[in-house]
Amino acid sequence: MKYDKKRDLTEWELEEIEQTIQRAFKLQKLVKLMLWDQNKLLGQVGLITGIDVYKKQLLLETDLSIKRINFDMIQKASLVDADD
Repeated sequence: MKYDKKRDLTEWELEEIEQTIQRAFKLQKLVKLMLWDQNKLLGQVGLITGIDVYKKQLLLETDLSIKRINFDMIQKASLVDADD
């Protein structure tokens, strides 16, 4: 999907994303992140292996690599159930 600009998230949405990320990290669960990257939404699934609150980044380990993801790129976060 292509969009003209990144959507501004509400305080409630930001809080929900933060809680989901913290939970996925603590429980070492797979998480699906919807990221705003180069003017389009991109889905990434992986394990969060680190969170740097000072740099406002997290480390996402996918099947192929470990990626640094800036918090402000995240538009949505959801836990991935093992049954999916």
